Formats: sequence, structure tokens, C-alpha cells
Amino acid sequence: RASYGFLWPHRPSSWILVEDHSAAAEIFVERELRAEHGWQRDYLGPSYGFAFLYAGMGNPQRIGAAMRFVPYLHLPFTRGQRSSLGMQVGWGIGFVEKPYDRTENNKQIAIGSQLNGSMHLMLQYRLRLGRTLLSTGVAIDHWSNGSVALPNLGLNLITANLGVGYALGEVQPYVHVADTTILPRPRREQTVVAAFGINETARPLSGQHSVFVVTGQVQWRLTRKSSVATGIDLFNKGTLATLHPELEEQSRLSYTQLGVHGGYALGLGRGEMMFQIGMYAYSPVPDESLFFHRVGLRYRFGKHLVAHVALKTHYAVADHWEFGLGYRWN
Repeated sequence: RASYGFLWPHRPSSWILVEDHSAAAEIFVERELRAEHGWQRDYLGPSYGFAFLYAGMGNPQRIGAAMRFVPYLHLPFTRGQRSSLGMQVGWGIGFVEKPYDRTENNKQIAIGSQLNGSMHLMLQYRLRLGRTLLSTGVAIDHWSNGSVALPNLGLNLITANLGVGYALGEVQPYVHVADTTILPRPRREQTVVAAFGINETARPLSGQHSVFVVTGQVQWRLTRKSSVATGIDLFNKGTLATLHPELEEQSRLSYTQLGVHGGYALGLGRGEMMFQIGMYAYSPVPDESLFFHRVGLRYRFGKHLVAHVALKTHYAVADHWEFGLGYRWN
């Protein structure tokens, strides 16, 4: 896949990094799921794959090259015998050649580490001609370390692309068979998750601190693909004392914040992609924003366990990663 686009400065201060257009090359391998499970039929036969992208960011002096490796899902919206239109979603690891450095690269105000997380989102049209797959799309790729190291405004690359793939075996035409089993609605699920993270705030080299999170929520399944949820959150962030030195004399327990959230989840069998927005109901000191946001993944395994990975932000500014484990019941 070949891509061409530009660095999107989502903050006014990021314009200093925009110098030229960006070109990128990508290789990918994927496998189409043949709708053996109900959720695969709901998504008209999705595909999963792995993709590696190498991009010049149009600023060789301050950013250099950026790379990312992501596992992804391609979820068709509409599908015919030869063509489809869908969304590709991926989340993995990224690398930025030239991050911020206090003495050598202090105008690189977007990324403070070479190793980062990477998110990928693409609207894509596909046309299959025998074993050959032609595609075109519009994508956004995001590099961020989740405020593990500042600065962390993030890099956003918007591109248009053309791609070609070739099947290693004979391609069987997809035939959609609707899932007619009765969906119990609403199906309610309760979850409690404990998570951990690390972040830095205020200014580069101010110090990294631990973050502890406990989230409880109730979730209702509305359709075969979607659910809504509401819940409460407890955040305990050591970085609050960086912004408010008066907290340093108090116990760590006094750093605890209480939040409430609402959310939407896109179901993928045992897994789901979740999108949440919340508000601090209590904080010992004001945080960077009254509202917070969370985007992440959950995967149910065993009878009652759930794995949780998410990025919490204040609008477009990352606050911290969350890596956790939870218990669920219906």
C-alpha cells in the first residue's frame, strides 16, 4: 500500500512541525474470517491482519521517520460479490526516529519517546478481481506514548492510499447467511476492573509516577453489535503533586479522584472496542480538564474474567494508559 498525506497539527503549537507532505509505504498480511461465528456474520465476514508502515513525516530534521506495527480488523459496512466498503481499525506499537531532546531537539514538542503506542483508522473501498485485491482509502495514524514521557501532544498522519493484495489460494465468494437466533435484550453485565499505569505531567523531565484505577460499570447490550454502559471510576495519580506541590505533605490516598462515565462499545465476539466520556465528580485539586475520555479494548475469557487495555485522555491530550484485569457477571 502506498500513501500520501500530511501531518495534522491538532494543537496550534504543533504547526512548528509541519514543513512538507508525507509519503508512506506499507506491507500487510490478512486472513478473511468465513463467518463461522455469529459476530462474524453480523459484520459480513470481517478480516484480521498485521500491517507495518514506514512514513516520512515531512520534517526530517525534527521528526525523521515514523513506523508502526499494528494488528487490525477490517469490518465491512456493505458488501457485494466483488466489492466492499468498510472500516479498518488497528492498535499496536510505533516508533519515532527523533523524539524530543532538551538540548538537541527541543522544538520537537509532540513526542518525548522513540517507542510509542500507535492507533490506525481507515475508511476503505475494496475490489476483488480473482485472486487480486485492489483497495483505496483515507486513513489517520496516531503515535502517542500515553504521557509516559513528555512532551506528548501526539503525531497524527492523515493520508490517502492505494493498495494491492494477492491471495495465496483460491478465493471462495462470500455468501452472507444472517444469524436468526433470538437476541436477549437487554442483556445486562456488571464489571469491576483494577488497572495500573505510569504517566508524567506538567513539563518534560518532571518525573514519572504510578497511576491506580478502579472502574465499576453496568453494560446493556442493545443490538448484536453494540452496547451502552454507565459506571464510576476511582483514579489515584501521583502526578497530581507535580502540579500541586501542597499535596506532597499529604498521604497518597488523598490524591484519589472520583469520576462517573457513560460509554458505547462495539462488540466483537468475546472482545469489544469501547469509547467512553466521563466527568470528575470529586478531585482534591483541579485536573487539566473537568471531563475525561477513554478509548480501549476489553476481552472476556474464562467464565468471569476480562482483560482491559485503554488510553485515558483529556480531550486530545493523553493522561495515562490503563492495563488491567477485571471480574464480570450477568
